[in-house]
Amino acid sequence: EDQKRCCGSSAGSAASRPGARPARRRECCRPKRIRSTWPARRSIDRSDLHTNPRARSPTARAQVMTQELWALRVDEGHKAPPPPNTDGTRFPSHARVALRYDLTRDPGLRARYESAFGTVRMGVLLEDMDAIAGSVAWRHVDDADPTTDPPILVTASVEEIAVRESLSLQKDYALTSQVVYTGSSSLVIAVELSPVDDIRANDPVLSGVFTYVARKRDGSGAERVYPLVPETPDERRRYDDVKKKQDALKELRAKKQQHKAGTSSFSAEAASEDAERIDALIKASRVARDFPGQADVGQVEMGRTALRNAFMVHPQERNTAGNMFGGSLIRRALELAFATAFQFGGDEPRMVALDRVDFHRPVTIGSLLALGSIITLAEPSAEPGLPAYVHVHVSARTWRPQTRESNLNNSFSFVFAIDNPPRPLKSVFPTLRTEAALHVKAKPRYPPSKTTTT
Repeated sequence: EDQKRCCGSSAGSAASRPGARPARRRECCRPKRIRSTWPARRSIDRSDLHTNPRARSPTARAQVMTQELWALRVDEGHKAPPPPNTDGTRFPSHARVALRYDLTRDPGLRARYESAFGTVRMGVLLEDMDAIAGSVAWRHVDDADPTTDPPILVTASVEEIAVRESLSLQKDYALTSQVVYTGSSSLVIAVELSPVDDIRANDPVLSGVFTYVARKRDGSGAERVYPLVPETPDERRRYDDVKKKQDALKELRAKKQQHKAGTSSFSAEAASEDAERIDALIKASRVARDFPGQADVGQVEMGRTALRNAFMVHPQERNTAGNMFGGSLIRRALELAFATAFQFGGDEPRMVALDRVDFHRPVTIGSLLALGSIITLAEPSAEPGLPAYVHVHVSARTWRPQTRESNLNNSFSFVFAIDNPPRPLKSVFPTLRTEAALHVKAKPRYPPSKTTTT
């Protein structure tokens, strides 16, 4: 009887407000299967890593920072975001989140981010970046009403992630994130990493831009988000810069749609130019195939650089939408790309960039996820003292053996620097048109005159 009265009270109060979100059932009657998707509402104490034997396991260490970020999404106490402004807008400060990595003082945390080379594991850090962006998005859409549920938030795209200098385990870092732009149902969120003793607002050592979209929980379409109102000149500058990029992307998408419909000659010249380059690459590859004794020295077929792995997607990697967490997918793709560059270059690769990523299809729980990598461009050092660069393309496909279905979900383009290659890098050449198209799309780090390509 008490449970019925509680639910009825919550539903009634929410339904009485025009345009209110669906009522969120209170803790006394919330089904356990719903509660289990959210972490326990408790403070995170990293000291457990030193006193609790179970906490010292890799799994426990891997969840420390993620737990802190998830706690921000369920904490209705002093960490909860302030309510929206009276005019239905929000300031960037309302959802801003900062996270500190005390790598020099916390051995357990340092072990979580240490790679086999004694450097920082970039894949885990990219996973954190997506998680903190998700927390910022959640805080922005929160209506400060405990009786309503927030909309479903999913990662739509990731702008280029840039690594401006090597990260060290002998430094402490601060990861900061805030909303920089909002559309009708989208949020553009900047994530930046800087040394604690040298916070660089305009020049962080690692940065990325994540775009989230809000969807209604009943699946009926997009959910409107609170418009963003910049407070400072720097926030206004960022807002205007992102708006220009968003307008350009909208115009580009419109032209592509017109081109598909046959009402525009958009990209016809560019497509013709790419086709000519692809034809030239394939023609050159025939020399190595048909006349191996006369082939240029120092070349290797692109197909011979490929690696592949596959794994099941389990519920532990599920996001709030019920699909695979985007940060986990990025981490897995980076780890395969790293192995590919390491195998090819012969020395530890250092990630310097990840090009824009669009999440076309969600990776559902229970899928068999197949990742495939291939080197699309190898750039020897332009001069002594400068690194060599390796460009790696990774495709993510979901396989369903029961129905013999295979779908391309995402693709990633990584760039790695190899500071001390034991031997000069060989150039790669395509033998298939699909490989040639990837080669053409690769963006050289050195001018063409200084790059050995086919």
